[in-house]
Amino acid sequence: MNNDRPLIFVDLDDTLFQTARKTAPDIEKHVATVDIVGNPNGYMTNVQQSFARWLLAHSDVVPVTARSVEAFSRVKLPFTAGAICSHGGVMLDATGRLDRDWNEQMTQTLASYQTRLHELSATTLAIGQEQGVSLRGWVVEEARLFHYVVTKHNESDDGILDRVLAEVRARGLLDGMHVHGNGNNLAFLPDGLAKRYAVQEWLRRDKAVNGERPVLGFGDSITDLGFMEECHWWATPARSQLAKMFAGLTHESGAIHE
Repeated sequence: MNNDRPLIFVDLDDTLFQTARKTAPDIEKHVATVDIVGNPNGYMTNVQQSFARWLLAHSDVVPVTARSVEAFSRVKLPFTAGAICSHGGVMLDATGRLDRDWNEQMTQTLASYQTRLHELSATTLAIGQEQGVSLRGWVVEEARLFHYVVTKHNESDDGILDRVLAEVRARGLLDGMHVHGNGNNLAFLPDGLAKRYAVQEWLRRDKAVNGERPVLGFGDSITDLGFMEECHWWATPARSQLAKMFAGLTHESGAIHE
């Protein structure tokens, strides 16, 4: 039993690292991820690198990421406790192997969505064409199971995806699904697929082995709140989507006076 060492659930993109576009050009940065041909495409600042090293040295760190297993394999941080990938659709053990029990549960959960996800992706791209914008999109597949739809734009304004989402909603295409949107990333997920559910299962298993121990959660997106609320404490980077949301709420309620 190891209940003195904290358990940390941490989102990756825009929490521990980010793209070059989102990294200030005049500061030192360190490669955190590479693309499929091995070129750097994600970076940590000095502060992020120090924070990641501290987490890994003093706690059991479980990444909780929207990344596919393949995309997670291109992250260059030395995680050793396993991972939750594909918005909670996949669990990996400490050796990087697929958790078969969780995959079986997801197979049952996602069975009725297998054809629908492809139809939704095609319709979303067609809506982009109708609106005169360039989109790209695909259905994320893991372990021969289709998980969710991803759509990105090829323009310069992230607001394009808000307009596309509004039309998808207006056509009633999202019944039984929920949405993750942050920057140039729009995802449509079946209701049974969420980081929260995977973290709940991970915690159930961890408690059986280690008993009650401190659990912390870190994330940047509003949708990360789902898994972060399963933790004893949680935090978000400054200027993240979550931080901006809470800043807006506190200003609107008059809780902050300048």
